[in-house]
Amino acid sequence: MNYFIMTQDERIAEAVVPTGVFDAMRPEWLTPDYQEELEEAILQFDIKPKSENVYLDFLDRPIPLYSDRLKTLIHKFAPKLFAKSVVLADQERTRQDAYWLLILPRIACLSEQSEFYQNGSLKRLVIDEEKVRRHPIFQVEGILEPHIIIDLRLAEALLRRDFIGIRLKKVEQV
Repeated sequence: MNYFIMTQDERIAEAVVPTGVFDAMRPEWLTPDYQEELEEAILQFDIKPKSENVYLDFLDRPIPLYSDRLKTLIHKFAPKLFAKSVVLADQERTRQDAYWLLILPRIACLSEQSEFYQNGSLKRLVIDEEKVRRHPIFQVEGILEPHIIIDLRLAEALLRRDFIGIRLKKVEQV
């Protein structure tokens, strides 16, 4: 099976940017251990004022957020993923848009062939396919970067639809 890193398309400069995210939530809530706290929270983030805003289907900064359409597709492949609704509010234009925060499993699938810089950041990601098992979407445990990895089936499903603002990069694997 082939795997891909899913990222926000940085070529779209007008993408909405949520602000005040970590004023409303704690960073550790992005892990399965804090699902109960996340369930109880009401999450609404203002967006950075711009002359034009493009609402992408996937935002990865400052936290990964998925459009309703993208969340629906991902849940077809991974129906047990925890999803928390998030509202992005454009105060200037009095507009609100629903997004989703998905809590992904962290899989210890890092291959010994992966390379790191001296500061601990990732130089070359190589995953061990056997350790992934059957997870269609996940994050790699043991790295600083919050890479979101999807399998080939989910990648093909994404590419067959007209999602906006998603880039895929093939991951090396052993």
